[in-house]
Amino acid sequence: MQTQLWTEKYRPVALAEILAQQSVIEIVKRFAEHGSLPHLLFHGPPGTGKTSTILALANQLFGANFASMVLELNASDARGIDVVRDEIQSFSSTARPDRGQFKLVIMDESDSMTKDAQFALRRVMEKYTRHTRFCLIGNYASKIIPAIQSRCTKFRFSPLSQALVRERLRHIVARESISATESSLEAVQRLGGGDMRKTLNILQSSSLASKGCITDDVVYSTTGHVHREDIKSLVSCLLNQPVDRVFESLQKIKHNRNFALVDVVNLLQDCVFSLHLTPAVRAGLILGLADLEYSLSFAGTEKIQTLTLISVFAVARDMSST
Repeated sequence: MQTQLWTEKYRPVALAEILAQQSVIEIVKRFAEHGSLPHLLFHGPPGTGKTSTILALANQLFGANFASMVLELNASDARGIDVVRDEIQSFSSTARPDRGQFKLVIMDESDSMTKDAQFALRRVMEKYTRHTRFCLIGNYASKIIPAIQSRCTKFRFSPLSQALVRERLRHIVARESISATESSLEAVQRLGGGDMRKTLNILQSSSLASKGCITDDVVYSTTGHVHREDIKSLVSCLLNQPVDRVFESLQKIKHNRNFALVDVVNLLQDCVFSLHLTPAVRAGLILGLADLEYSLSFAGTEKIQTLTLISVFAVARDMSST
C-alpha cells in the first residue's frame, strides 16, 4: 500500500541530488563549501525546487544540529506581525550554540506576508544579522518590499524542462514498479506544467486509480482534465459544422464527456496556436476567448456563454473565408 506522498519520498535531501536549476545550485554549493551564507531570496513558480534547495543546503551545513539551528515557517499560515515579533525574534536573538556558526530562518511563501510584517522582519534581519541568516521563499519577488530585497541575494527558479521532468517520471515509475504508457507520462508532464510537486501528485493519483497500468485516459479522468482528443473534436465541430447545428453537437460532447465550458477555454486557447490561421484570425479568436473566460469568472450562464463561444468561432470562419 502506498502510504507516503511521493513529493516527500522523492524530495532531494542533498545538493548533489538536485538536477535542475544548475546555475543556482553551483553557487549554493560554494556557500556550503565556505560554511557561510548571505540572506537569500528564492523566487519563481511553484514546484521548481526552491524549498528542496534550502533544506538540502541546511542539512549539509548543520547535519545533526538541524533541529536546533533551523526555524522553518510557512508565512501563508503565520503571516502577521506577531509571528515576526515573537517566534522569529525569539529564535534569532538567542546566542549561537556553537562559536562561529549561524542560525537559519526559512520562511516559505513569504510573498503572502503583510506589509507590516515585512517591515518588522526587515528590522529583525538587520538587528541579528551577525548570527542569524534568513531565506525567504516565494513565487513573486515583486511582493517582497524593496528594503528586504536589497538585503538578500536573489535567485530565480525557472520551470523545469520537459526532458528533466520526463526523466524523473521514468525513474519513479521504475522505482515503484508500476506500468505506464509513454502517452500517459506525456499527459502527466503536460498537466504538471513544469511543477514537479504537481507532476508527482498527478502520477501518484493516477497510479492509485489505475488497474495495473497507467494510461492517458486514467490520467485525464483522475485529474478531471479534458482529454486532448476531446478538444480536437470540439475545435473540429466549431470550425466545420454548420452554425445552426454546432450548439446541439457541443451539448452532446459536453454531456458525453462530462465537462463544463470553463474547463476547456484555456485548452482552446492553446489549440488555436496549432491551427493554420492568419495572424488576424488567430488574434480575433484569442481576444474572443479571453472575453469569454472573463465572463465565466462572473458565473455567466452556461448556455449564453456556449453561444458566445460558437459566435467567436463563427466570426473566425467568416474572416478565413474572405
